Amino acid sequence: MTAATGPGRRDSSAADRERTMSMLGGLLGLVMFALGFLRWLSLGEGDEQFKYSGYALSMPTTAIIGLSVAAGLIALLGATEHRRGRGVPSAVPTGLAAASLLVAIGVMLGKGSISPELGDEVGVEIGLILGLVTAALQTLVLGTGLASRMDDHDDRNDVVGTRLVNDPEDGPALGGGPRTR
Repeated sequence: MTAATGPGRRDSSAADRERTMSMLGGLLGLVMFALGFLRWLSLGEGDEQFKYSGYALSMPTTAIIGLSVAAGLIALLGATEHRRGRGVPSAVPTGLAAASLLVAIGVMLGKGSISPELGDEVGVEIGLILGLVTAALQTLVLGTGLASRMDDHDDRNDVVGTRLVNDPEDGPALGGGPRTR
């Protein structure tokens, strides 16, 4: 006997895939949080060299970490919300992850311009490289989840003014079912 693979089965599979991608994006946000404790930038050379973690005061690297952690938490919370229509749209965490990636690229390319006095004395450490890779992976994972979303053609939750279209409580005049009050 073969199992039925109707539209409900495909919708469940797509939702499971999106939930998995969001949870993976959340995990990458936690990885980025841990990477923040590594050394991200250095200043000077030789015995006069100072190395700074991602959370060092007044460093641009905190924005990279913060955006990635926010993307991960929002994706994770959206994936664990099981009430109908209550999950977080996947575009929000994807946008935050992409912003983290762009800031990481900006810091990597503009590290010599952090300050006019320092110029080319600023060096890249392992934290920034791993942070850039993590932000790229997180953007890719969440972007893939966003791209795999399918329109379920469920117009019951389309907002028109302040009322829901096809709300069963509105009665037949507004596209809903019979009133039972």
